[in-house]
Amino acid sequence: MHHANGVLTVQLGPRQIVAALSVEFQDALNTTQIEHCVNRIEAAIGHAFPDVVTLFVKPQSAETWRRRIERLKAVAEDAPDD
Repeated sequence: MHHANGVLTVQLGPRQIVAALSVEFQDALNTTQIEHCVNRIEAAIGHAFPDVVTLFVKPQSAETWRRRIERLKAVAEDAPDD
């Protein structure tokens, strides 16, 4: 793994969290190496945060992550207040 860009989480219940992790992997890694890395990430998260019942790992460049977060913020700012 090169580095984690960020994480989005959703709380489903008192002890149920779904997490989506954006990760930039090193370009030289092949599919098998990325799969092993994802397995290590899942194991580490599961050990450290047992309430995370589902973890999605998305390979993504830091620039793509930044653009998508900016777009999400813009949508949230444009949403009408209740």
